[in-house]
Amino acid sequence: MHELNRAILRSRYHITGLVAMDTALHIGGGRELSTITDSPVVRTVTGEPFIPGSSIKGAFRAAVERLLPALEMRTCQLDDGHPDCLSTNCDMSRYYNVLRQQKGRTLAADEDTKKTIEKLQAIVSHLDIGASSLTALGWPDWCGHTITDEHLLALLDALLCESCKTFGSVHLVSAAIFHDLPVDGEWYEAFQVRDGVGIDRDSERAREQVKYDFEVVPPQTVFKFALTLENPRDRDLQLVALGLQEFIQGMVPIGGIRSRGLGRCHLEDLTVRYVDFTKDQARKDYLVSGKMTEQDGKIFIAGHVATLVGV
Repeated sequence: MHELNRAILRSRYHITGLVAMDTALHIGGGRELSTITDSPVVRTVTGEPFIPGSSIKGAFRAAVERLLPALEMRTCQLDDGHPDCLSTNCDMSRYYNVLRQQKGRTLAADEDTKKTIEKLQAIVSHLDIGASSLTALGWPDWCGHTITDEHLLALLDALLCESCKTFGSVHLVSAAIFHDLPVDGEWYEAFQVRDGVGIDRDSERAREQVKYDFEVVPPQTVFKFALTLENPRDRDLQLVALGLQEFIQGMVPIGGIRSRGLGRCHLEDLTVRYVDFTKDQARKDYLVSGKMTEQDGKIFIAGHVATLVGV
């Protein structure tokens, strides 16, 4: 089974901690939520602020992607000049989709199919990534063979950048699930309202009659962080550990209006729990009592980051 196959649950990691706000936080929730301010923060149905999992995921992924070029890894979001990723290269996607639409069928040996495979072969040879898993499936001599999930996953392994393989794309579900972050402890309606003005970009002065206000969650507010990884590869664990390290060091700002200093935070009290569903006893313990093996967060990060950088 290909390691990118996420249809069958083989392992699960559950990572928890606390996100402490060093500065105020603003994540807009739409004007219909409040008439007191022009831009209220997002709230739960009970009126408490929370951080959407999508906001954390976007900031977390961006922090990891900033570091990948330094590690000589592909990441399509920072490689506009050389879009060597299936997620951003339209031609590559078109060639891949030709084969994806043939899943479960015997691949015809017509000229169009041969040309598609030739195009993909040229791309794979240029990238020099994922060729081993493709070769094991007889790549590129696929004409006359039935296209299965294994064939398509091997292609995804070759054509997607490292960021997309871990955090997901339109072609592959993410290995990392970021949960919404509720407030830790009691909430005492401690919202603040701050003023802002529109700036004329040409004169760099305040624009007349463009004053507004916005709501923030005050500094020192703490949120509960939770991240689940399902069927992670070693590389997925390494990239997540890298992101967690950046988060702990306060390098993952979240929310909006960050140019005014909002959204700075850090991650603390990290705990990692995991279960290997391929082991009978571990699987039984989890299903019966929810038992998972616990690991200290700092040890988890240190081990995987050291492996990633080759220490």
